[in-house]
Amino acid sequence: MSEILTARDLVDPILVATLGRPRPDTVDAIVGVCSDALEATVGPEVLAALERQRHLVARVAPWVFDLARGLLVLERQGSGELPSSALLDLLSGQRLSEHDRERLAEAVDLTTTLTLDRVLEHVLGPGACAQDPLSNVLAAPWLNALKYGHRVHIALELLRLLPAS
Repeated sequence: MSEILTARDLVDPILVATLGRPRPDTVDAIVGVCSDALEATVGPEVLAALERQRHLVARVAPWVFDLARGLLVLERQGSGELPSSALLDLLSGQRLSEHDRERLAEAVDLTTTLTLDRVLEHVLGPGACAQDPLSNVLAAPWLNALKYGHRVHIALELLRLLPAS
C-alpha cells in the first residue's frame, strides 16, 4: 500500500500546539495504526481508489482522523481516558472556569452519545451499536481509541466555537 495516510494528514496541529510535538516514533505508530485500520475497514477496491485520490479519505473514512487524535492524546496523557471535564481543561489550557468546564463537559458527553452510533456504523457496518461492545472491540482493536478521539474532536470543536477570552 502506498502512503495514503501521512503524519501531515493525521497529526492535528491544534493538539500539537496544546500537547507538544509528539516523538517521531509515536507519529509513525499512529500512522501505522490508522493505515491498518483504514485497510481493514474499507477493503481492497476502495483502498486502491484512495491510493489514486488521497483527498477522498476525508469523505470515505473521516473517522480515521479521530482515531489519530485519540491515539495521540492517549499517548501523551497515558493509557486512560480523561473525563470530558479534564479533557476540556487540558485542551483549553486551563482557561475555563470550573462552572463552564462542567457545563461544557455535559455538552461534549451528550454530543458524543448522540453521534457515536454513526461513527461505529461507518466503521463496523449497520447495526454495530446493537452488537456486544466486546465483539466490536475484537473486530477493531483500535475502536476505544477511535471513540476517545471522537470525543476529543468534539471537545476541540466546542472550544473553537467559544468566544476568545
